[in-house]
Amino acid sequence: MTEARSLDARLHHPLPEIRDPAVTLSEISSLRAAGVAAGIKASGRPDVALLVADAPVACAGIFTQNLFPAAPVIVSREHLQANGGMVRAVVVNSGNANACTGEQGLANAREMCDRVAAAVGCRADEVLVCSTGVIGHALPMDRVRTGIDEAFLALSSEREAGRRLLRAIMTTDAFPKEHGLSLPGARIAGVCKGAGMIHPDMATMLAFVATDARATPAQLRDAIRHIAARSFNAVHVDTHPSTNDTFLLLATAGVEVPFERLQREVTDVAGHLAWLIARDGEGATKVTTIQVTGARDHAAARNVADTIAHSALVRTALFGNDPNWGRFVSQVGNSKAVRSVAGLRCTLQGVTVFENEAPTSFDRAALSAAMRAENLVMEIGLTEGDGEAMLMTSDLGYRYVEVNAEYTT
Repeated sequence: MTEARSLDARLHHPLPEIRDPAVTLSEISSLRAAGVAAGIKASGRPDVALLVADAPVACAGIFTQNLFPAAPVIVSREHLQANGGMVRAVVVNSGNANACTGEQGLANAREMCDRVAAAVGCRADEVLVCSTGVIGHALPMDRVRTGIDEAFLALSSEREAGRRLLRAIMTTDAFPKEHGLSLPGARIAGVCKGAGMIHPDMATMLAFVATDARATPAQLRDAIRHIAARSFNAVHVDTHPSTNDTFLLLATAGVEVPFERLQREVTDVAGHLAWLIARDGEGATKVTTIQVTGARDHAAARNVADTIAHSALVRTALFGNDPNWGRFVSQVGNSKAVRSVAGLRCTLQGVTVFENEAPTSFDRAALSAAMRAENLVMEIGLTEGDGEAMLMTSDLGYRYVEVNAEYTT
């Protein structure tokens, strides 16, 4: 009985504390949001979302690098090219990825944009479209059409409207992911979904971040990759990028804020959203931030962080709160970007566990207890240059296997 109770406890997926954001997406000036249940999901949960601006707003986006981009990714890329980065609306469905669906999938994604454009009163290329869910199934367009019509009628700028949008984009998420903050005279808010099929260079995620500060499409295009590098492209769950990954950044051009400061604050919002993705991790109990310094260059540092995060042995040790420095250090030696590990130092939660080519003396029980924290920091120090990188990864436990073994069955 003791063993069974212990296993039950470790199968438990403790959720993080969900804090009320200062601002929700629908509270950004000029934006209205909605989320409705159209019957796409068998569960009956909300599955069609709409975000509409009162006038065209600046927008930039980055998308999956998978060679099988979903139909909505193809259409949204085309529309951002055609509209010069000025959009009126974003329409999203969950429960069906509309990926690997051929010409019919493209036609369905375009029809979603057409229907929203007709309701809003704008050009179809001013509408972007996203989908998330199971791959390889045709969209039930009768339900999608009904959902779009109902979402348009439900559009609101009230605080809860942004949360209704968020609930309508979720799939395997164990909890809602949102964050927002207020600056003097301006606000930033964002939502995202994602818990599995997560790897740098985007993941099975949709993320929408908006501000009522002033910015041009060109400024957003220049900034979005830097922002993603510190957030959505710095999160790892299971080394499996998806077909639908989309990150959209919008600015409604209401308030003047120094752009450097705006970019820094947007990066903080996006970084918190990315942390929530790693924290969900389909059964994760913690987020480990891997900080690499002293590599030959930034790319080499990123390679080291990736190599560590890719190891199932590393991530199961993190799940078990095991300060097994041998797993962590040996993975550094597996990185092709490292020429010498002579000066390698490894630190966990501020405790140095390896340096000078040998383990240090540390209290294993105390460090194991410290590793139970929701935020764990692993520092890897090299002596080859000035390269540095940061990557957030989830631990790997029993619940991850359970979720993904039963995903489509």
